[in-house]
Amino acid sequence: MSARFSFLHLPIQNLCFLMAMMIYAVFGSPTPDLLGVSEVLIALFLLIAIGFSDVKNVSILALGYGLTLPVIIGIVAGNPVSDLIRDIIPFIFLYLPLFLGWMTKTHPRLVIIAVTSIGFIFSLRTIYAYRDILWVPSLWGQGPPADLLYLANSPEVLFSCLICIGFGGKVMMERERQFKGFILILLSLIPLIAMALMTQRAGIGSVIIFVTLCLFGLLYNRSKLAVYFFGGVTVSLLLLWPFIGIVFQSLWQKTELVGLNSRAEEWSAVMHLLSQNPFALFFGFGWGGHFENPAVGGLNVNYTHSLISSLLLKTGIIGTVFILFGCFTGVVRAGFIFLKERVERDYVLMGAVIFPFIISVFLYASYKSLGFGLILLVFSIFLNRKLEKNNQAVP
Repeated sequence: MSARFSFLHLPIQNLCFLMAMMIYAVFGSPTPDLLGVSEVLIALFLLIAIGFSDVKNVSILALGYGLTLPVIIGIVAGNPVSDLIRDIIPFIFLYLPLFLGWMTKTHPRLVIIAVTSIGFIFSLRTIYAYRDILWVPSLWGQGPPADLLYLANSPEVLFSCLICIGFGGKVMMERERQFKGFILILLSLIPLIAMALMTQRAGIGSVIIFVTLCLFGLLYNRSKLAVYFFGGVTVSLLLLWPFIGIVFQSLWQKTELVGLNSRAEEWSAVMHLLSQNPFALFFGFGWGGHFENPAVGGLNVNYTHSLISSLLLKTGIIGTVFILFGCFTGVVRAGFIFLKERVERDYVLMGAVIFPFIISVFLYASYKSLGFGLILLVFSIFLNRKLEKNNQAVP
């Protein structure tokens, strides 16, 4: 990492990471059907950016397991090679902190800015796709989606919305930076509108919960200042209520039509398949495995809407436990460090990253995207702040 360019005075690995993120944001797709020029360039730049400054043996072993036995099972089962690849690549993304965790030590803000920027650009691409009905909220969520890439479902979009709301409110507490904080909060409307256009209930619900927690947290710590924020939120809701009411009506109509999108039925179908095959119960059907998914009208697809049910289907109980332990150890450690250290600046970051994480793991198939790997990478920032504190204590 010693080689440097004069541009931004960043190491070449950091610049390659930024190039990969820029291409992904502008030209990429969270779950591409085919490998195009943009995907190849993203892969090349990420390969150059790889570093192994903090290698965990359990992560290496889990990664190795996922790249061997499920692959062999998938090949023996005759699963299509294209579907094998479409499962293997997202699996590798789960271990992005293993390859790029070094960056959260040297340039943590760069990682946060990169993920936030992707969320904004994805949001703008979504809004552009819906440009014909943008000013007619009553048509939002009606008919087939205009954005066939489902960019607004990406975890980066929700992350960018929450991070701007959280840091915007935090900055507004400072007298000389109130305008900057106000601008950040206004910017959060871009990803929020993108999610509303796709009637993304989980994302919008997360924003409401996040804002509520922030307000009550402020009320507990700085009650006088909380009064102004509560007043501002109330006035904003009253002024925007005609628009907000239409959006909530669309969300409610979607709930009446599709309920919980047959997530329980999807889990039931996965468990039924596994229970019929003792070998599959422990080792899965391999990468590229298909099943008739009730959550998508009974179509034969190679994915579920939960990372856990997907791993159970493809790798069985043994693979699921092994793989999740390998890639989520850092998330658990980050949570313990956050609870123990209670650093004020980390509350916003943890809130902004935990909601996209939970949604991707349990509700949406966004765990199959590079964005989910980036969300896991953000968790590494908490681990490195603990390391920074320990280093400062050494004379």
